[in-house]
Amino acid sequence: MNRPHSRLTALLIVFAVETLSVTWCLKLPGWAPWLSIPYFIAGIVIALLLLRLPALQVPRLRLRERRDPVTVYRLGTIGLIGVIIYTWCRVWFEDWTIDIANADMLPVIKVMGERFLAGQHSHIYDRIPWIWNGVQPIYLPAMWQPYVPFIAMGVDMRWVTAACLLFSFGVFIAIYRPQAHRYLSFFLAATVFLLFWWIVADNTAGIISVSEEGTVIAYYVLLVLALVSGKPWLTGIAASLCMLSRYAFIGWVPAYLLYLVLERRWRYLLWFGLAGVGCFVLFFLIPVGWGTFLRLASLPGDYVAFAARVWKDSPDVFRTAPGFAWFFGARGTGLLHRLLLVGSFGVPMLFLAYCYWRFRGGRPANLAVAMLKLTLVVFYCCIDVPYLYLFYTSSMVSLVVVTLALRQSGE
Repeated sequence: MNRPHSRLTALLIVFAVETLSVTWCLKLPGWAPWLSIPYFIAGIVIALLLLRLPALQVPRLRLRERRDPVTVYRLGTIGLIGVIIYTWCRVWFEDWTIDIANADMLPVIKVMGERFLAGQHSHIYDRIPWIWNGVQPIYLPAMWQPYVPFIAMGVDMRWVTAACLLFSFGVFIAIYRPQAHRYLSFFLAATVFLLFWWIVADNTAGIISVSEEGTVIAYYVLLVLALVSGKPWLTGIAASLCMLSRYAFIGWVPAYLLYLVLERRWRYLLWFGLAGVGCFVLFFLIPVGWGTFLRLASLPGDYVAFAARVWKDSPDVFRTAPGFAWFFGARGTGLLHRLLLVGSFGVPMLFLAYCYWRFRGGRPANLAVAMLKLTLVVFYCCIDVPYLYLFYTSSMVSLVVVTLALRQSGE
Protein backbone atom coordinates (compact mmCIF):
# COMPACT_ATOMS: atom_id res chain seq x y z
CA MET A 1 0.00 0.00 0.00
CA ASN A 2 1.48 3.37 -1.00
CA ARG A 3 1.97 6.03 1.61
CA PRO A 4 -0.72 8.56 0.51
CA HIS A 5 -3.33 5.78 0.33
CA SER A 6 -2.34 4.44 3.76
CA ARG A 7 -2.69 7.91 5.26
CA LEU A 8 -6.17 8.26 3.81
CA THR A 9 -7.11 4.84 5.15
CA ALA A 10 -5.82 5.80 8.59
CA LEU A 11 -7.70 9.10 8.39
CA LEU A 12 -10.98 7.34 7.66
CA ILE A 13 -10.43 4.78 10.42
CA VAL A 14 -9.78 7.40 13.10
CA PHE A 15 -12.74 9.45 11.84
CA ALA A 16 -14.94 6.38 12.27
CA VAL A 17 -13.53 5.83 15.78
CA GLU A 18 -14.19 9.46 16.67
CA THR A 19 -17.72 9.30 15.26
CA LEU A 20 -18.69 6.05 16.95
CA SER A 21 -17.25 7.28 20.26
CA VAL A 22 -19.85 10.05 20.43
CA THR A 23 -22.74 8.23 18.78
CA TRP A 24 -23.76 4.58 18.75
CA CYS A 25 -21.14 3.29 21.18
CA LEU A 26 -22.79 5.47 23.81
CA LYS A 27 -25.61 2.91 23.83
CA LEU A 28 -23.28 0.55 25.68
CA PRO A 29 -24.06 0.93 29.41
CA GLY A 30 -21.31 2.56 31.43
CA TRP A 31 -19.05 3.19 28.44
CA ALA A 32 -19.71 6.91 27.93
CA PRO A 33 -16.91 8.46 30.06
CA TRP A 34 -14.36 5.91 28.83
CA LEU A 35 -15.20 6.69 25.22
CA SER A 36 -13.64 10.12 25.74
CA ILE A 37 -10.23 8.39 25.53
CA PRO A 38 -10.57 7.02 21.95
CA TYR A 39 -12.40 10.22 21.01
CA PHE A 40 -9.48 12.32 22.28
CA ILE A 41 -6.82 10.15 20.65
CA ALA A 42 -8.69 10.01 17.33
CA GLY A 43 -8.97 13.81 17.25
CA ILE A 44 -5.24 14.22 17.83
CA VAL A 45 -4.42 11.67 15.12
CA ILE A 46 -6.70 13.47 12.65
CA ALA A 47 -4.84 16.72 13.31
CA LEU A 48 -1.45 15.04 12.85
CA LEU A 49 -2.49 13.27 9.65
CA LEU A 50 -3.68 16.56 8.17
CA LEU A 51 -0.10 17.79 8.40
CA ARG A 52 0.98 15.01 6.02
CA LEU A 53 -1.68 15.61 3.38
CA PRO A 54 -1.63 17.98 0.39
CA ALA A 55 -3.32 21.34 0.79
CA LEU A 56 -7.09 20.97 1.09
CA GLN A 57 -9.08 22.94 -1.45
CA VAL A 58 -12.76 23.76 -1.87
CA PRO A 59 -13.98 22.43 -5.23
CA ARG A 60 -15.38 25.09 -7.50
CA LEU A 61 -18.72 24.63 -9.21
CA ARG A 62 -18.55 26.03 -12.72
CA LEU A 63 -21.69 27.49 -14.25
CA ARG A 64 -21.62 25.04 -17.13
CA GLU A 65 -21.75 22.16 -14.64
CA ARG A 66 -25.08 23.16 -13.15
CA ARG A 67 -26.94 20.86 -15.53
CA ASP A 68 -24.42 18.06 -15.23
CA PRO A 69 -26.09 14.81 -14.05
CA VAL A 70 -23.76 14.59 -11.04
CA THR A 71 -24.74 18.09 -9.95
CA VAL A 72 -28.41 17.22 -10.37
CA TYR A 73 -27.91 14.08 -8.24
CA ARG A 74 -26.18 16.13 -5.55
CA LEU A 75 -29.02 18.64 -5.43
CA GLY A 76 -31.56 15.83 -5.36
CA THR A 77 -29.72 14.17 -2.46
CA ILE A 78 -29.61 17.44 -0.52
CA GLY A 79 -33.35 17.79 -1.15
CA LEU A 80 -33.91 14.24 0.15
CA ILE A 81 -31.88 15.04 3.27
CA GLY A 82 -34.05 18.12 3.72
CA VAL A 83 -37.20 15.97 3.56
CA ILE A 84 -35.77 13.54 6.13
CA ILE A 85 -34.80 16.37 8.48
CA TYR A 86 -38.23 17.98 8.04
CA THR A 87 -40.02 14.70 8.76
CA TRP A 88 -38.07 13.92 11.92
CA CYS A 89 -38.18 17.52 13.11
CA ARG A 90 -41.96 17.45 13.09
CA VAL A 91 -41.85 14.34 15.25
CA TRP A 92 -39.40 15.80 17.77
CA PHE A 93 -41.12 19.20 17.86
CA GLU A 94 -44.40 17.53 18.80
CA ASP A 95 -42.82 15.28 21.43
CA TRP A 96 -40.57 17.95 22.95
CA THR A 97 -42.05 21.38 23.47
CA ILE A 98 -39.92 24.45 24.13
CA ASP A 99 -40.25 24.39 27.88
CA ILE A 100 -37.85 24.69 30.80
CA ALA A 101 -39.11 21.31 32.01
CA ASN A 102 -37.28 19.76 29.02
CA ALA A 103 -34.31 22.13 28.79
CA ASP A 104 -33.80 25.82 29.45
CA MET A 105 -31.52 26.80 26.53
CA LEU A 106 -34.17 27.56 23.95
CA PRO A 107 -36.60 29.22 26.41
CA VAL A 108 -33.82 31.58 27.50
CA ILE A 109 -32.87 32.35 23.89
CA LYS A 110 -36.52 32.97 23.09
CA VAL A 111 -36.78 35.57 25.87
CA MET A 112 -33.60 37.24 24.61
CA GLY A 113 -35.04 37.42 21.11
CA GLU A 114 -38.33 38.82 22.38
CA ARG A 115 -36.49 41.52 24.30
CA PHE A 116 -34.55 42.41 21.17
CA LEU A 117 -37.74 42.65 19.10
CA ALA A 118 -39.30 44.83 21.81
CA GLY A 119 -36.40 47.27 21.52
CA GLN A 120 -35.06 46.44 24.99
CA HIS A 121 -31.51 46.14 23.72
CA SER A 122 -29.87 47.22 26.96
CA HIS A 123 -31.90 44.62 28.90
CA ILE A 124 -31.34 41.57 26.70
CA TYR A 125 -28.91 40.11 29.23
CA ASP A 126 -30.91 41.01 32.34
CA ARG A 127 -31.93 38.10 34.56
CA ILE A 128 -35.15 36.29 33.65
CA PRO A 129 -37.23 36.10 36.87
CA TRP A 130 -39.62 33.35 35.74
CA ILE A 131 -36.89 30.87 34.71
CA TRP A 132 -35.16 29.14 37.62
CA ASN A 133 -35.80 32.08 39.96
CA GLY A 134 -33.83 34.53 37.86
CA VAL A 135 -31.47 32.79 35.44
CA GLN A 136 -28.69 34.90 33.91
CA PRO A 137 -28.66 34.73 30.07
CA ILE A 138 -25.16 33.86 28.85
CA TYR A 139 -25.65 33.16 25.15
CA LEU A 140 -23.50 35.24 22.84
CA PRO A 141 -25.16 37.28 20.04
CA ALA A 142 -24.40 34.95 17.13
CA MET A 143 -26.08 32.20 19.14
CA TRP A 144 -29.46 33.89 19.67
CA GLN A 145 -29.71 36.37 16.78
CA PRO A 146 -30.46 33.76 14.05
CA TYR A 147 -33.61 32.83 15.95
CA VAL A 148 -35.01 36.38 16.01
CA PRO A 149 -36.80 36.26 12.60
CA PHE A 150 -38.53 33.00 13.50
CA ILE A 151 -39.55 34.36 16.90
CA ALA A 152 -40.95 37.45 15.18
CA MET A 153 -42.99 35.29 12.77
CA GLY A 154 -44.26 33.03 15.54
CA VAL A 155 -42.66 29.98 13.90
CA ASP A 156 -41.01 27.22 15.92
CA MET A 157 -37.50 28.57 16.41
CA ARG A 158 -35.97 25.11 16.15
CA TRP A 159 -36.33 25.25 12.37
CA VAL A 160 -33.17 27.35 12.53
CA THR A 161 -31.35 24.32 13.91
CA ALA A 162 -32.85 22.17 11.18
CA ALA A 163 -31.67 24.61 8.50
CA CYS A 164 -28.16 24.69 9.98
CA LEU A 165 -27.94 20.90 10.00
CA LEU A 166 -29.17 20.80 6.40
CA PHE A 167 -26.42 23.26 5.48
CA SER A 168 -23.76 21.23 7.30
CA PHE A 169 -24.67 17.87 5.79
CA GLY A 170 -25.37 19.59 2.47
CA VAL A 171 -21.73 20.71 2.42
CA PHE A 172 -20.72 17.05 2.70
CA ILE A 173 -22.92 16.10 -0.26
CA ALA A 174 -21.55 19.01 -2.29
CA ILE A 175 -17.89 18.03 -1.81
CA TYR A 176 -18.28 14.24 -1.62
CA ARG A 177 -16.86 12.39 -4.62
CA PRO A 178 -17.78 8.68 -4.59
CA GLN A 179 -15.48 7.95 -7.56
CA ALA A 180 -12.42 8.76 -5.43
CA HIS A 181 -11.13 5.50 -3.89
CA ARG A 182 -14.50 3.77 -4.08
CA TYR A 183 -14.05 1.47 -1.11
CA LEU A 184 -12.85 4.30 1.10
CA SER A 185 -15.62 6.56 -0.20
CA PHE A 186 -18.22 3.93 0.66
CA PHE A 187 -16.73 3.58 4.14
CA LEU A 188 -16.89 7.37 4.55
CA ALA A 189 -20.51 7.51 3.39
CA ALA A 190 -21.49 4.75 5.82
CA THR A 191 -19.83 6.59 8.72
CA VAL A 192 -21.53 9.85 7.78
CA PHE A 193 -24.88 8.07 7.58
CA LEU A 194 -24.40 6.78 11.14
CA LEU A 195 -23.60 10.29 12.32
CA PHE A 196 -26.55 11.79 10.43
CA TRP A 197 -29.04 9.21 11.69
CA TRP A 198 -27.83 9.63 15.25
CA ILE A 199 -28.27 13.39 15.19
CA VAL A 200 -31.52 13.59 13.24
CA ALA A 201 -33.46 10.38 13.92
CA ASP A 202 -32.17 9.04 17.23
CA ASN A 203 -32.23 12.37 19.13
CA THR A 204 -30.26 10.99 22.09
CA ALA A 205 -28.12 14.11 22.04
CA GLY A 206 -31.16 16.39 21.71
CA ILE A 207 -29.52 18.62 19.11
CA ILE A 208 -32.77 19.22 17.24
CA SER A 209 -35.31 18.99 20.04
CA VAL A 210 -33.82 20.97 22.93
CA SER A 211 -30.47 22.54 21.99
CA GLU A 212 -29.18 25.50 20.00
CA GLU A 213 -25.99 23.77 18.87
CA GLY A 214 -27.00 23.52 15.24
CA THR A 215 -26.01 27.14 14.65
CA VAL A 216 -22.58 26.54 16.19
CA ILE A 217 -22.04 23.50 13.96
CA ALA A 218 -22.87 25.55 10.87
CA TYR A 219 -20.47 28.33 11.89
CA TYR A 220 -17.56 25.94 12.38
CA VAL A 221 -18.26 24.16 9.09
CA LEU A 222 -18.18 27.58 7.44
CA LEU A 223 -14.88 28.36 9.18
CA VAL A 224 -13.25 25.20 7.79
CA LEU A 225 -14.45 26.06 4.28
CA ALA A 226 -13.17 29.61 4.70
CA LEU A 227 -9.73 28.47 5.87
CA VAL A 228 -9.44 26.03 3.01
CA SER A 229 -10.63 28.60 0.46
CA GLY A 230 -7.88 31.01 1.47
CA LYS A 231 -10.23 34.00 1.50
CA PRO A 232 -9.24 36.24 4.46
CA TRP A 233 -12.49 38.20 4.59
CA LEU A 234 -14.58 35.02 4.70
CA THR A 235 -12.27 33.53 7.33
CA GLY A 236 -12.61 36.69 9.42
CA ILE A 237 -16.41 36.60 9.21
CA ALA A 238 -16.60 32.89 10.01
CA ALA A 239 -14.13 33.20 12.90
CA SER A 240 -16.11 36.09 14.34
CA LEU A 241 -19.37 34.11 14.12
CA CYS A 242 -17.69 31.18 15.87
CA MET A 243 -16.33 33.45 18.60
CA LEU A 244 -19.71 35.12 19.06
CA SER A 245 -21.48 31.80 19.50
CA ARG A 246 -19.22 29.43 21.42
CA TYR A 247 -15.76 30.00 22.96
CA ALA A 248 -14.55 26.55 21.87
CA PHE A 249 -11.82 27.74 19.52
CA ILE A 250 -10.67 30.76 21.55
CA GLY A 251 -7.21 29.29 22.04
CA TRP A 252 -6.84 28.85 18.28
CA VAL A 253 -7.15 32.58 17.58
CA PRO A 254 -3.85 33.82 19.09
CA ALA A 255 -1.98 30.82 17.62
CA TYR A 256 -3.48 31.51 14.20
CA LEU A 257 -2.62 35.21 14.40
CA LEU A 258 0.95 34.31 15.35
CA TYR A 259 1.07 31.88 12.42
CA LEU A 260 0.05 34.67 10.02
CA VAL A 261 2.70 36.96 11.49
CA LEU A 262 5.44 34.32 11.23
CA GLU A 263 4.46 33.66 7.63
CA ARG A 264 4.46 37.43 6.94
CA ARG A 265 0.98 37.27 5.46
CA TRP A 266 0.31 40.90 6.24
CA ARG A 267 -2.41 41.51 3.66
CA TYR A 268 -4.26 38.38 4.75
CA LEU A 269 -3.91 39.39 8.39
CA LEU A 270 -5.29 42.86 7.65
CA TRP A 271 -8.40 41.62 5.85
CA PHE A 272 -8.94 38.85 8.40
CA GLY A 273 -8.79 41.38 11.23
CA LEU A 274 -11.01 43.96 9.53
CA ALA A 275 -13.70 41.40 8.73
CA GLY A 276 -13.59 39.96 12.24
CA VAL A 277 -13.75 43.33 13.98
CA GLY A 278 -16.50 44.46 11.61
CA CYS A 279 -18.66 41.48 12.54
CA PHE A 280 -17.96 42.06 16.22
CA VAL A 281 -19.17 45.65 15.95
CA LEU A 282 -22.19 44.74 13.80
CA PHE A 283 -23.44 41.73 15.75
CA PHE A 284 -22.33 42.62 19.27
CA LEU A 285 -21.51 46.24 20.06
CA ILE A 286 -24.33 47.84 18.06
CA PRO A 287 -27.15 45.56 19.30
CA VAL A 288 -26.12 45.15 22.96
CA GLY A 289 -23.36 47.66 23.77
CA TRP A 290 -19.92 47.67 25.35
CA GLY A 291 -21.19 47.29 28.91
CA THR A 292 -22.80 43.96 28.07
CA PHE A 293 -19.58 42.81 26.43
CA LEU A 294 -17.64 43.47 29.62
CA ARG A 295 -20.28 41.66 31.65
CA LEU A 296 -20.16 38.57 29.42
CA ALA A 297 -16.37 38.60 29.39
CA SER A 298 -16.42 37.83 33.10
CA LEU A 299 -18.85 34.90 32.84
CA PRO A 300 -16.26 32.12 32.23
CA GLY A 301 -15.17 32.62 35.83
CA ASP A 302 -18.59 31.35 36.94
CA TYR A 303 -18.34 28.03 35.09
CA VAL A 304 -16.77 26.20 38.02
CA ALA A 305 -19.67 27.10 40.28
CA PHE A 306 -22.11 26.12 37.54
CA ALA A 307 -20.40 22.75 37.14
CA ALA A 308 -20.67 22.17 40.88
CA ARG A 309 -24.45 22.76 40.70
CA VAL A 310 -24.77 20.30 37.82
CA TRP A 311 -22.81 17.69 39.78
CA LYS A 312 -25.28 18.15 42.62
CA ASP A 313 -28.54 18.34 40.64
CA SER A 314 -27.86 16.30 37.48
CA PRO A 315 -24.85 13.98 37.96
CA ASP A 316 -26.05 11.76 35.10
CA VAL A 317 -24.74 14.40 32.69
CA PHE A 318 -21.20 13.30 33.50
CA ARG A 319 -21.95 9.58 33.28
CA THR A 320 -23.80 9.62 29.97
CA ALA A 321 -21.46 11.74 27.84
CA PRO A 322 -17.77 11.61 26.92
CA GLY A 323 -15.34 14.12 28.35
CA PHE A 324 -12.77 14.01 31.11
CA ALA A 325 -15.03 15.62 33.74
CA TRP A 326 -16.23 12.24 35.05
CA PHE A 327 -12.63 11.22 35.85
CA PHE A 328 -12.03 14.40 37.86
CA GLY A 329 -15.25 14.14 39.84
CA ALA A 330 -17.14 16.90 41.62
CA ARG A 331 -14.15 17.87 43.75
CA GLY A 332 -11.83 18.17 40.76
CA THR A 333 -13.90 20.70 38.82
CA GLY A 334 -11.53 23.56 39.63
CA LEU A 335 -8.51 21.58 38.49
CA LEU A 336 -10.28 20.54 35.29
CA HIS A 337 -11.19 24.16 34.57
CA ARG A 338 -7.56 25.22 34.93
CA LEU A 339 -6.56 22.38 32.63
CA LEU A 340 -9.16 23.62 30.16
CA LEU A 341 -7.70 27.12 30.15
CA VAL A 342 -4.08 25.99 29.94
CA GLY A 343 -4.83 23.38 27.30
CA SER A 344 -7.05 25.61 25.15
CA PHE A 345 -4.35 28.28 24.83
CA GLY A 346 -1.19 26.24 25.37
CA VAL A 347 -1.77 23.25 23.10
CA PRO A 348 -2.32 25.28 19.86
CA MET A 349 0.84 27.31 20.59
CA LEU A 350 2.87 24.16 21.31
CA PHE A 351 1.46 22.54 18.19
CA LEU A 352 2.48 25.58 16.14
CA ALA A 353 5.98 25.46 17.63
CA TYR A 354 6.22 21.73 16.91
CA CYS A 355 5.28 22.26 13.27
CA TYR A 356 7.87 25.02 12.83
CA TRP A 357 10.51 22.78 14.37
CA ARG A 358 9.50 19.57 12.61
CA PHE A 359 8.84 20.97 9.15
CA ARG A 360 11.75 23.35 8.74
CA GLY A 361 11.81 23.07 4.98
CA GLY A 362 8.28 24.45 4.67
CA ARG A 363 5.21 24.59 6.80
CA PRO A 364 2.41 22.01 6.30
CA ALA A 365 -0.29 23.30 3.98
CA ASN A 366 -3.10 22.32 6.38
CA LEU A 367 -1.53 23.69 9.55
CA ALA A 368 -4.33 26.14 10.34
CA VAL A 369 -7.07 23.51 9.94
CA ALA A 370 -5.10 20.91 11.90
CA MET A 371 -4.55 23.44 14.69
CA LEU A 372 -8.30 24.19 14.74
CA LYS A 373 -9.19 20.51 15.01
CA LEU A 374 -6.72 19.97 17.84
CA THR A 375 -8.05 22.99 19.71
CA LEU A 376 -11.64 21.74 19.54
CA VAL A 377 -10.67 18.27 20.74
CA VAL A 378 -8.85 19.66 23.78
CA PHE A 379 -11.62 22.11 24.60
CA TYR A 380 -14.52 19.68 24.47
CA CYS A 381 -12.73 16.86 26.25
CA CYS A 382 -11.77 19.21 29.10
CA ILE A 383 -15.02 21.17 29.25
CA ASP A 384 -16.47 21.61 32.76
CA VAL A 385 -19.93 20.25 31.95
CA PRO A 386 -19.84 17.81 28.99
CA TYR A 387 -23.36 18.04 27.62
CA LEU A 388 -23.53 15.50 24.83
CA TYR A 389 -24.81 17.88 22.15
CA LEU A 390 -21.58 19.90 22.40
CA PHE A 391 -19.35 17.22 20.89
CA TYR A 392 -20.75 17.21 17.36
CA THR A 393 -19.19 20.50 16.32
CA SER A 394 -15.78 18.83 16.33
CA SER A 395 -17.27 15.80 14.54
CA MET A 396 -18.58 17.97 11.70
CA VAL A 397 -15.20 19.68 11.36
CA SER A 398 -13.66 16.23 10.94
CA LEU A 399 -16.31 15.30 8.41
CA VAL A 400 -15.50 18.25 6.15
CA VAL A 401 -11.71 17.85 6.24
CA VAL A 402 -11.85 14.08 5.74
CA THR A 403 -14.23 14.43 2.78
CA LEU A 404 -12.05 17.09 1.17
CA ALA A 405 -8.91 15.00 1.67
CA LEU A 406 -10.50 11.92 0.10
CA ARG A 407 -11.95 13.91 -2.81
CA GLN A 408 -8.64 15.52 -3.71
CA SER A 409 -6.68 12.30 -3.58
CA GLY A 410 -8.88 10.85 -6.32
CA GLU A 411 -8.78 13.81 -8.69
